[in-house]
Amino acid sequence: MPDVSQAQVFLSLGSNIDREHNICSGLEALERAFSPLSISPVYESEAVGFDGDAFYNLVVGLKTTLSVGELAACLKEIEK
Repeated sequence: MPDVSQAQVFLSLGSNIDREHNICSGLEALERAFSPLSISPVYESEAVGFDGDAFYNLVVGLKTTLSVGELAACLKEIEK
């Protein structure tokens, strides 16, 4: 049986539009796809380079056997 190794991946998440809902929804979707997750504290930061509402930002760690392309596709679908 081939050895299937997992890659450790860290994602930077942020939202300034309906931020609590979007961050919570994103974390729930990531949890369904990649449980368990390592989740940093949430930080609030001002928008930089444009006028806009403050962001919620955090980092999520996960392990996956997906290829880079498969992971990117999965994350884009979650982002939608």
